[in-house]
Amino acid sequence: MTNGTKPVRVVAVTQSDPFFTARFFEAFLEERSSDRLDLVEIVLLRNFNESKPALVRRLFQLYGPVDFMRLLGRYVTAAVSDRVGRPRSVEAIAARYGVPVVRLSTINDASYLRTLTARGVDVLLSVAAPEIFRRPALTAVPHVLNVHSGKLPLYRGMMPKMVERLDAGRLIAEFPVDVAVADSAFAVAERAKMVAGREVARLLAAIGTPHWPEPRPIPATREQYHGFPTRRDARRLQASGRRLL
Repeated sequence: MTNGTKPVRVVAVTQSDPFFTARFFEAFLEERSSDRLDLVEIVLLRNFNESKPALVRRLFQLYGPVDFMRLLGRYVTAAVSDRVGRPRSVEAIAARYGVPVVRLSTINDASYLRTLTARGVDVLLSVAAPEIFRRPALTAVPHVLNVHSGKLPLYRGMMPKMVERLDAGRLIAEFPVDVAVADSAFAVAERAKMVAGREVARLLAAIGTPHWPEPRPIPATREQYHGFPTRRDARRLQASGRRLL
């Protein structure tokens, strides 16, 4: 574990996404101080831990035909931006900052987890990782943390310490996110990841120093698990005057 005089070594676990997780790493890498924080690599897991056809069906069911086509347009724009040197995807942002990207089928791979200890990794950081970390992953390094973009415990799913039960670990820190009346759900999600990226970079740099906060329990009262939103959730949001995109 770092003693506050050497960089905190971080491995981040996420999924490839040009909108939300990419905004986290964009803000994280812009904010990090290279002498206090070293992003060793980014591990990419399969999106939502499902096939591409299943992912397309999931998004179509959520957005409906009109917004789904608009979403596809945003994907195309992001892909073009990557190609012309304006990084939008996690992979392109990582390449711009010289951070290696590793693709795994699961983070619970024992052979991979052994390399973390060998490389002196201090933090295993989940950023919308699409699977539950099992005990070997939770004990592979000194700090295993999850970036959670919802108020806990009300919206179990901004940064709890991970245990095997979903979002039941201790809370390290919370950061507010502004939400304007005209904001779409998409815009709020992007902003939440940008705020998280910036603040988590600052926070992790404090590991091993007196500035590292004391983790506190997440209250068990009123706890509620929210899965991926459904079309019914989308209609309820729209009925309240909000937009998805």
